[in-house]
Amino acid sequence: MSETTILSIAGFLTIAVILILLNRKWTSPYVAISMVPIIVCLLIGKGASLGEYILSGINSISQTGVMFIFSVAFFGILSETGAFDPFVNRIIKATKGDPVRLMLGVFLFASIVHLDGSGVVTCLLVVPPMLPIFKRLHMKNTSFAMALGLGAGLMNAIPWGGPTMRAASVLEMDVMELWIPFIPTQIFGTVVAAVICVMIGRKEKKRLIAEGILKENAPLNMDEFITQLTEEQMQMRRPKLIVVNWLLILLVIGLLISGIVKPLIAFMIGTAVALIINYWDPATQRKLLEDKGKDAIGLTCIIFSAGVLMGIMGKSGMSAAMATTLVKLIPNAMSKFMAPIIGVLSIPLSILFDADSYYYGILPILIETAEALGTNGVDIARASMIGQMTVGWPTSPMVGTFFLFTGLLDLDIGAWQKYCLKYFILVTVAMTVFACLTGLFVF
Repeated sequence: MSETTILSIAGFLTIAVILILLNRKWTSPYVAISMVPIIVCLLIGKGASLGEYILSGINSISQTGVMFIFSVAFFGILSETGAFDPFVNRIIKATKGDPVRLMLGVFLFASIVHLDGSGVVTCLLVVPPMLPIFKRLHMKNTSFAMALGLGAGLMNAIPWGGPTMRAASVLEMDVMELWIPFIPTQIFGTVVAAVICVMIGRKEKKRLIAEGILKENAPLNMDEFITQLTEEQMQMRRPKLIVVNWLLILLVIGLLISGIVKPLIAFMIGTAVALIINYWDPATQRKLLEDKGKDAIGLTCIIFSAGVLMGIMGKSGMSAAMATTLVKLIPNAMSKFMAPIIGVLSIPLSILFDADSYYYGILPILIETAEALGTNGVDIARASMIGQMTVGWPTSPMVGTFFLFTGLLDLDIGAWQKYCLKYFILVTVAMTVFACLTGLFVF
């Protein structure tokens, strides 16, 4: 067998084994994601460069990992002060505890926040204030994750989003020229996603009524869901500093959006300021940092293990070999249908490849192959934008943001993928069909 074939088999085997281990819950995500690629790398005879591959991957994801520690500490400390209590209570009153309204609220909130194109920022700004509302109303974290993932994923196809910019750079064309014809498909996908959120919200409402938490056709008893505090929590609350703490939150958010400083630095400074403002006692400061640090350490390990996976897959040549194999699998007779095929497969492609590997490694090969067979390369790029690291990003263990997302929402990775894939694939298939019917793809 050729080296490309060996690397391709090794790459697909690596992803398959990781997904099986996670879905079967045979080991922890950290062990599966870090050790499987290391073992495969040794088996294919590239052990001499293993350290280089690992360091490359870890360096690429290090800021995300360290930033996560400080972001958890920052929002955790402010939660202890009670900064989010008024917000949570007012949202519950405004929605009257209706799961459908809450699902659409998170979907809309995530879409708006993701206008900056950063999945990390979206997760960190949407989850801390909104997740407590779902918990208070006994709604499932997976429902929250669905609304957040769909809202941010569809918005990620905007011109300054990572996938669209990468696709435009590969095509060497103006990003607006690439995106504007895609807008109707993106809007249609948003409508489909909103309908899914409504459906899930109705299922949640039906479940809560069956469990006696909500009553059908009866107003919500707000007193049961408004913040109830223990004596210890009361001692940690700082009601007189709520305005000051929200100014601090807005300042940190402003720094994140403006790009004046890296998110890591914004959260480091914000955490220190939050402690100084609210808790002067050194013992209390130390205890808070220790408690919040415990919450973050497990996920941080998983984020760094994702760096190991990405580094080995990319630097060893496995990702490139997988791309070559995938292209060869498309028969010449099916070449004119390459765009819709890629649109339908865009979620699996997100699971197999990170954004850089796909858009800079695989997409050029797909475009070259398509154009040689008479298909427009721009169609291939737009088909990729339907799901590859747009709608598909909340499913992919190939990006650090996925682990930030699942960690903040306390999701079991295997169970989450089983739950979400049918919904995300439904969106991408619907968008692909719409793109075909409206002439976005030319046959």
